[in-house]
Amino acid sequence: MAASEQLGILGVHSFHYFVHDAERSRVFYEDNFGWHPAYTSSADSVARTGQTSTVYQAGDIRVAVSTADVAEGALQPRAARWLSRHPDGIGNISYVVQDIDRAWAFLTSRDATPIHTISDIRVGSGTQQGRFRHFSITTALGDVTFRFVQIDDWDGFAPGYEALPPPTGIVNPMGFTKVDHITCNAQTMAGYKLWLEHVMGMEQCWEIEFHTDDVKKGADVGTGLRSVVMWDPRSGLKYPINEPLQPFFKEGQINKFIEDNHGAGVQHVALEVKDILAAVSALRDRGVGFLKTPGNYYDSAPDRLRAGGVEPNRIFHKMDDLRDLGILIDGSPVDNYLVQIFLNDAMTLYHEQQAGPFFYELIERRGDQGFGGGNFRALFEAIEREQLES
Repeated sequence: MAASEQLGILGVHSFHYFVHDAERSRVFYEDNFGWHPAYTSSADSVARTGQTSTVYQAGDIRVAVSTADVAEGALQPRAARWLSRHPDGIGNISYVVQDIDRAWAFLTSRDATPIHTISDIRVGSGTQQGRFRHFSITTALGDVTFRFVQIDDWDGFAPGYEALPPPTGIVNPMGFTKVDHITCNAQTMAGYKLWLEHVMGMEQCWEIEFHTDDVKKGADVGTGLRSVVMWDPRSGLKYPINEPLQPFFKEGQINKFIEDNHGAGVQHVALEVKDILAAVSALRDRGVGFLKTPGNYYDSAPDRLRAGGVEPNRIFHKMDDLRDLGILIDGSPVDNYLVQIFLNDAMTLYHEQQAGPFFYELIERRGDQGFGGGNFRALFEAIEREQLES
């Protein structure tokens, strides 16, 4: 049985975002993104863990946002420990697995480092009783941890969380569907790449390296980077990893992220949407900020796509619509194309260092399962322009 099948990841259960300002997160997820608060930490959980959490949900995407709320006699909460070392950011990613015992046996046989053994918790009541089984491990990505979950006969989020009333009105108005990929930055990718391969059983599926200086010769500063993408074939989840590339190692955006984050970490999470034109238009109306794309990107896009084997008559989206909204497009002769756009990072959005350098990406795939080398470069050049203008 292939490694990916033995681990048996079915998808992302949730990711845990530690923040200083819970109200600011509420405004972002509810008012801007149109997500609904689905669960909240119970009073007993707050007293026991010393942190307050709200889970926001859209489609199959769930983010648990936690702040420190230290009760008398409680241990220092994970949120407080994270925020004492880092700005706001993702400290944990949880996965639903097919068989928790098989996942445990697979990972421990490959030298994973468990934080605790499998916890088996009875949840629900009456005829709705079920089981929530989970364990967590450390990773080679700084302070980020992974949790593996098997839930049987229960539709709740996790023990210690209470369901909130269902939303009224339109649910998930932006059409978010699922997590597409999770991108991480490290000063050297080797440790995390090898860990994903040898512990998690993932495989490499893509790589690229470039300097933004390639398109502006003679610059004194720029961004150099190497990137590989690891993936889990069973679930289809992808994990791009970026590292700085000299001669602009210290000056480049990857190293800047690591310094701002106080270590390696999750740079962005890509969220799949059903209709990126409608989603971006509505989000802009709600005040969400995106990285800017220069007009000459769209001037050259048709020839670039054609050179890559994507004929214009195969493209559903109109270039003028993409230009108006600043959406990027790339493709391949086999898999057709994809469209994507990147939000401003939280530090830029809130003009505050402790908000952190994390950001979101929106993506709509029209057959292409890759990452678009042209768009990869465009992202980093857009970030560079933002930094120069700020």
